[in-house]
Amino acid sequence: MPRHTAVLTFLMFGATILGLVGLWRTLSPLLPQAPQSASQTSGQAGTSASEGQSASSEASATRSGTSKPEASKTETSSVWGTDADPRNEDFAVSPDKTDWNYESNGEKVVYLTFDDGPSDNTSEVLDILDQYDCKATFFVVGLEPDYYDMISEAYKRGHTIGMHTYSHDYATVYASTTAYYEDLDAIARVVKQQIGYVPCFIRFPGGSSNTISASYTSGIMTTLAQEVQEQGYQYYDWNVSCGDGAEHTADELVDYATSEGEGVDNIILLLHDSTAKDTTVEALPRIIEHYQEQGYAFKAIDRSTMVPHHGIGN
Repeated sequence: MPRHTAVLTFLMFGATILGLVGLWRTLSPLLPQAPQSASQTSGQAGTSASEGQSASSEASATRSGTSKPEASKTETSSVWGTDADPRNEDFAVSPDKTDWNYESNGEKVVYLTFDDGPSDNTSEVLDILDQYDCKATFFVVGLEPDYYDMISEAYKRGHTIGMHTYSHDYATVYASTTAYYEDLDAIARVVKQQIGYVPCFIRFPGGSSNTISASYTSGIMTTLAQEVQEQGYQYYDWNVSCGDGAEHTADELVDYATSEGEGVDNIILLLHDSTAKDTTVEALPRIIEHYQEQGYAFKAIDRSTMVPHHGIGN
């Protein structure tokens, strides 16, 4: 066969094949399809069911309010109560840190300080502070172990933890300087278990000016006031009180807390969050609102806070 004839035959055969392929592609969608195998059908159905269940679960969670909301930037960036919390090192008791401020900084600040907790009232106090975006300081005792977790909870919310002795029993605490430190060490162990360290902030039962201590040990407050600072602690008295150390109505507590603070820049305000202080909880929102309307900020005590010391009475 001549060479050109062979080439022509090959080209005609190729064109025929291409035409048949094009025809098959055109007609195949119109032809009946073979049934799928059981395994193929089951696989596709399982995928669809899984997707449907997932969507149904998400919708159900949304309706019931159980879906987990996306964490806010504030929550994810906060280090309060974690190993990275700078307060852990800064607030820990240390005899090497002696730089304290005894003068007002001229700023209008209220330092709410709560004594004698934690108790069943502490949780509500914390919620009120959250509501008004206020920070405070809790000088804790060890009288109600069922509420020790409130110490760590307060710390995680950005509040400062101080120590008020374990028993707050005058006869026990002021029996001797040794007895005082034993009681202080007892609450220090509780606090360390809750926040990871022993804080430097303390408050004497009855304040440094108390005279009841003289009934147990003469001159003990003069000695303790000096020694605790040499050991790295700082004791905080107060310059305004709401008067809840005695029995008063909520209205009376508001009046005391607001009238005593007139003309004072740095207010260290004494309150209590022990079990019996329901009226303090009731009065707290109005106390906060009064000072916020006067332009005061609310902060927790730190090492830069003005330190109020009473005159030693024993």
